[in-house]
Amino acid sequence: MSIQGNSDAKSLTFTSMSIMEFILPVVWFIGLFWSISKLDFFKRGPFSSQSLQLAFGVRVAMGFLLFLIYSLYYPVRQDADTFKYFDDSQYMYEAFWTNPLDYFKMLFGVDCHSEHFNSHYFNNMSNWVRSYDNGLFNDNRLVIRVNAFLRLFSFGNYHVHSIILSYLAFMGSFALAKVFFEVSKSKFLSYIAVFLVPSVVFWSSGILKEAILLSAMGFFVYHFYQLFGVNRRYRNYVMVFLMSCILIVMKLYVFIALIPAIFIWFTVKKWNRSWWVYLGMYVSFLGLATVIGEFNPRLDFINLIVDKQKQFINLSNFYDVNSGFHLEVLTYDLWSVVKASPEGLFNVLTKPWPSEVNSILFVPAFLENIIVIALLITALVYRKALDVNDWDFVAFCLSFCIILFVVIGLTTPITGAIVRYKIPAIPFLFMAVFMFMDLNKLPKALIENKLSRWINTFL
Repeated sequence: MSIQGNSDAKSLTFTSMSIMEFILPVVWFIGLFWSISKLDFFKRGPFSSQSLQLAFGVRVAMGFLLFLIYSLYYPVRQDADTFKYFDDSQYMYEAFWTNPLDYFKMLFGVDCHSEHFNSHYFNNMSNWVRSYDNGLFNDNRLVIRVNAFLRLFSFGNYHVHSIILSYLAFMGSFALAKVFFEVSKSKFLSYIAVFLVPSVVFWSSGILKEAILLSAMGFFVYHFYQLFGVNRRYRNYVMVFLMSCILIVMKLYVFIALIPAIFIWFTVKKWNRSWWVYLGMYVSFLGLATVIGEFNPRLDFINLIVDKQKQFINLSNFYDVNSGFHLEVLTYDLWSVVKASPEGLFNVLTKPWPSEVNSILFVPAFLENIIVIALLITALVYRKALDVNDWDFVAFCLSFCIILFVVIGLTTPITGAIVRYKIPAIPFLFMAVFMFMDLNKLPKALIENKLSRWINTFL
């Protein structure tokens, strides 16, 4: 009886835990789903609550799909991006109960660099120290800290983290969509560019760096746009500063690509739209980067690009990745970088090639490349004349895409990494193409039917 009683108790405990592991994410999802129809932040946008709730639901579903794929294809958890930062955060979170002061020091990065923290916490983590280090910022630590904070509300439930991070990415995407709508005046095209591009939705859902990155980037662009419009409230300055800090820590190269593009956009928007101004400002940014490198070699952009390429080539050789390809080795001079830039840009724009689609994770990116080509052809056939404001915005989008794609193409000899790294620019690429497209010139069968009318009503 005793053995049977213990067995029944254990079975009941396991069942209760399983039920709670299911109920908790559902409660979080319902709460966040409901908030979309109630928060003023979403109500002040151009989209209906139903369309936004659908977009959020898709992200959550993609987050769960991400969990399933990584569970099946990565039997070693510490090799799977979506698990390794979540698992490492457990060591930091445990300090909240055993030594709260240590927890908050690690959470905010204050006075936590002693041997005490290394021996009790950091040495137990697999990703606190990266396998490569450029001496600047370690984005692994920010992701671990975010997960350690979320554990206070998740009780260690992976899917709660996935839902919350998907919500943050969704909020950033919504902020970006509001900017796209302000410029294009098209809810339909803005919605597609931000919420329905498969690779963007997939890689920015769940517990991945891209969720935090896209959230910060969306809010940065939105508040920067507000700042240089008529809304120069203190909050916008604070948000631009905070989002800049997150972008710099998360992906410095994204911030470097975004800053000249967005500054030049607002400069020419307010003063002069001459192509000489565009060229002069880009030369000025290049000169500024060179001067900074002279004063601090660690920040020299040529050195950073070449060192980053070396790190990636070494990683590719060490792990013998399936999607690696040959990349021309750069040297520490400007001409080497300039000469290799066209090939780098081409690789990022076109990869993965048909022969490289050897994983289900490459399929969305491959299909998107085909879709972009089809959209370009459609835009050429059904093009519209752009006014000066439209041209300014298109120039901003393409400038950001080109700078980011060149940096990625110069440094990354792994197709799988390229697919993920170019995610921040994909909404801007789609929106730039959409700006050339005149929907009114499309065949009436496409724009005057029950489906199109329902979509316009739904959005």
